Amino acid sequence: MNTYRAGLVGCGRIGTLWETDPPTPVTHAGALAVLPQTNLVAGASRGQEHLSAFGRRWGVDALYLDYREMLAKERLDILCIATHPGLHRPIVEAATAAGVRGILCEKPLALSLADADDIVAACRQAGCVLSVNHSRRWDPAHRQAKELVTSGAIGELVSLFGVCQGVKPFPAWVSDEEGPLIHDAVHLFDLFRMFGGEPQSVVGTAVRRRQPFAVEDDSHAIFELSSGISAVAMVNELTRYHRFELQIQGTEGLIVLDGDGARWWRGVDCTDRINEPDPRIEWYALDSQPFPTVAQQSSILEAVRELVYCLETGATPSSPGEDGVASLEMVMGVYESQRQGNRAVTFPLADRESVLYRLRAEGHF
Repeated sequence: MNTYRAGLVGCGRIGTLWETDPPTPVTHAGALAVLPQTNLVAGASRGQEHLSAFGRRWGVDALYLDYREMLAKERLDILCIATHPGLHRPIVEAATAAGVRGILCEKPLALSLADADDIVAACRQAGCVLSVNHSRRWDPAHRQAKELVTSGAIGELVSLFGVCQGVKPFPAWVSDEEGPLIHDAVHLFDLFRMFGGEPQSVVGTAVRRRQPFAVEDDSHAIFELSSGISAVAMVNELTRYHRFELQIQGTEGLIVLDGDGARWWRGVDCTDRINEPDPRIEWYALDSQPFPTVAQQSSILEAVRELVYCLETGATPSSPGEDGVASLEMVMGVYESQRQGNRAVTFPLADRESVLYRLRAEGHF
């Protein structure tokens, strides 16, 4: 069995601080520490407190306040990036220049499409495998739901409806650049693509209602997808509670994926229960079905395991860099629709800079 030298940039929550004891794992560091094929040898972070805590937790002595020094000294095969997204591009470019062979990068991939495009190009040019942590791509329930849809269990796909509310901790919601669209809804938009295909157009809103930051806290969007269906998103940071849900609606049934797990219903004939007087009319109601049993496993562990597999076989990750560009582009499409007076915007977007900055400069926030 090959083993790979691995490092982490960003020793915050998803990097290491959220990890359970013993590791389940739920963080990048936890996954690198648990997987037999990876040897967690180094970490970098801008803050000494988090960096020292990382070193103590994982028994790592090679600790750096500058990721460039770590990359120059540690000869890493694999790098996990769990920093603010504005730092992703220079870190990726430095990593590929240093010979890193595989990268798992947190979402969003970047804060602008120009940076996201550059990240993908740098990895492609260097032959570095790039995977983006759209975590539900590795979740067994979401994968099983995809199989149910593909098999026709709920008939023909009709629409998708997603909710993403209050996902960041309240009241510690602080961001000048990451509203709920770019911070959280990239997960939801990635699922729209997973189940419904590539976005063709979007009509959306992105407004600030209550929060004091110069970014949206409320958004609604309707995407037209290549499969011929619509996907509707309700995204906000207005609730104290958090809620993330995807409804997959078909002609014959419904699948719901949310914090309570995975459930599905199939339409059954209930005409006889209604006493319908017209024999030409049929009434169907949703009847709960047992969701197929799926394994309980860590999505981030599977993401790192898959990254190793891709290094050894040349396979493509379940969420490659191009997927990171695509989910970010959907966010920028919503921003552009808001900027154009909530008109329909078609994909791909020609402007690869941050539409958020343009909205702010024009006084929308």
